[in-house]
Amino acid sequence: MRNTWFVILFFLFLCIKSEAQYDTLNRFRLSAGAGYFADVTEFLNPGFNEPEFVKINPDVLGKIYNGKNTWFRVGYSLKTGYIISGYFSMAAVSYEINDPLELFWDEYLTDTYTIANVMFSKELGKKNNRFSFGSGILYRKYNHQDIDYLITPVYNQDNELIDVEMGLPTPYNLKMNDLGFVFDVEYNYRFNNRLMIGLSCSTNLIFDIGFETFSISPVIGCYF
Repeated sequence: MRNTWFVILFFLFLCIKSEAQYDTLNRFRLSAGAGYFADVTEFLNPGFNEPEFVKINPDVLGKIYNGKNTWFRVGYSLKTGYIISGYFSMAAVSYEINDPLELFWDEYLTDTYTIANVMFSKELGKKNNRFSFGSGILYRKYNHQDIDYLITPVYNQDNELIDVEMGLPTPYNLKMNDLGFVFDVEYNYRFNNRLMIGLSCSTNLIFDIGFETFSISPVIGCYF
């Protein structure tokens, strides 16, 4: 995280040192941010993918998984008035383990995300205060390390659940690569035609899952 802020501050220094060119339309923009990141899958769908007969950690059920992310984006202003941009982010969330035997309920897991998207946005506003609204196609790589059990439900002759047999815990690594949509809202304040600061909010919708992640962070940017 310390190296991330060093890169962002160095980027800000370069923006300030750049000479303003008020008579030139700066079509390229480079922006970066670091802030809050959350996975809302469990919050929107409690017990996601868990069978009803398995115990769920109450500190996990229906909760938002909190974390942080760092991102960079480069954009180009089209003659139509829209902005096309490419975005890259690395993020992680941490939450308590949800094993059905309750052996590790006080321990924590960390899931990691690598996210890239291509987005079209439209900027609105006058003079120094600007808002932009955008959407585009997203690629997300997800990595989850956990423990797993062989779970066998036992039913009687009336098809009623009478017992659940659990095997020994086994570590496993789940990796998922998915496509989806990104929806982004951003406010920025322009000091001149070179430098801006602002606030960025975005959410990701994964095709096979639904709304998965949400992020909000301060942003700094440079036009050239």
